[in-house]
Amino acid sequence: MTHQALRLMLLFFILRVTSITLLSPPGCTIKMPCQYEYEIQGSIQQLSLQWRSPRNHLLCHLIKHKTYSNCTPGYTVHYSPGNITLIIAHVSQEDFGKHVCSISKLHEFSDFAIELKQTEELSAEFPKSKIDQSGSAKDHILLLGCSIFVSVFG
Repeated sequence: MTHQALRLMLLFFILRVTSITLLSPPGCTIKMPCQYEYEIQGSIQQLSLQWRSPRNHLLCHLIKHKTYSNCTPGYTVHYSPGNITLIIAHVSQEDFGKHVCSISKLHEFSDFAIELKQTEELSAEFPKSKIDQSGSAKDHILLLGCSIFVSVFG
């Protein structure tokens, strides 16, 4: 499979979920990916991307057509067409909660939420897909590196 085909499959998976949860102990460095569809057909020049904290503070802001990027100390952002990833250098208590990734282009915008929850565990096993009481499948993904555990509910 080509790299583009894999990205399209991942984008489809990310867009159809209703919630993403990351589990991390304090002090870790984590990456919070935000996949969006605006640049699926190609790069867009006028694009604004933002990450907000659980307390609605602006953590990172990128304005593509002005080549502007600004982040609060301790946070960085990595941009590639179709993805803006927030990197938290040292997870603190203020980082736990719902983060919002906002992407806007001319006359359109989208918001995506990622919940960061605290765990004390430094490792976790790869859990199997489960069915919750509502009958929905629950998929879990373990990301290596400071043992981040991602739980995706669709």
